[in-house]
Amino acid sequence: MICFIVLHYMVMEQTIECVDSLLQLNGEKKIIIVDNASKNGSGKKMELYYSDSDDIVVILNEENLGFARGNNVGCAYAREVFHPDYYVVMNNDVLIRQKDFIERIKSIDEQESFDVLGPDIFAVRTNDHQSPKSLQNMTIKRAEFIQKSLERKIKGGMIPSIKYFLKKIKFVGNFYEKVVRREPKIDRNHKHYNVPIQGSCFIFSHRFMEKRTNAFFPGTFLYFEAEILDYECNKNGFKVVYDPSLQVYHNQNVSTIAVYRKKKERDRYIMQQSYNSITEFLKVYGGN
Repeated sequence: MICFIVLHYMVMEQTIECVDSLLQLNGEKKIIIVDNASKNGSGKKMELYYSDSDDIVVILNEENLGFARGNNVGCAYAREVFHPDYYVVMNNDVLIRQKDFIERIKSIDEQESFDVLGPDIFAVRTNDHQSPKSLQNMTIKRAEFIQKSLERKIKGGMIPSIKYFLKKIKFVGNFYEKVVRREPKIDRNHKHYNVPIQGSCFIFSHRFMEKRTNAFFPGTFLYFEAEILDYECNKNGFKVVYDPSLQVYHNQNVSTIAVYRKKKERDRYIMQQSYNSITEFLKVYGGN
């Protein structure tokens, strides 16, 4: 049996669309929706909306716990109540259209005996494949470099604003997207092992969950979770597999956009939360 953990915040229509795609999948499954104390009351509305379903559970967090701790609540509930073979932790802006998705996971596990599995993640808005994030594993040295870079940008204040206005010019904006942010060439048509996978959809085996107190490092609120998971998996010898025969569709940043509609404010928020996450990670692992 498999459990899908869907983290919800604010955007009820998106979560319902996500859950509808899961209900179409073949195989035995339970769906756990974790509402992160949505200010618009959508969590309680969904609890009522799904009250007649035996396969859907809605958990109402009393406070917004962020990505890692919010999903940890859902994973803990799944482990204690359903004891699944697999945990699929996914954003509410992710859709699954492969009806044999569950069977594919089982087949991959028979071949690989994975701890963590990552699907091909297709970003609908940018027409891009997002996973793996990189072929380089997260290290303390890289985390320190990113932390210092973000700190300079946050303290500088004007840098996000300058980039924001430059990106408003179409030519410069296209150059920024295609050149400055371009990832090193990654062949996403083949399997990759022990690489950082993109965080909108993780698949954990029961073996992985039995070895861990929490699915995710609980010290963060938002962002950098995939990089921390990559570091922990390599540190502890967990097997991570990226397999493009699994695919999901990602409507990126729906919840963040719902709260921060202005691009400049959203960029600053993401930057600050990323800095906070890396700082908490380095407090725990920086001396190792």
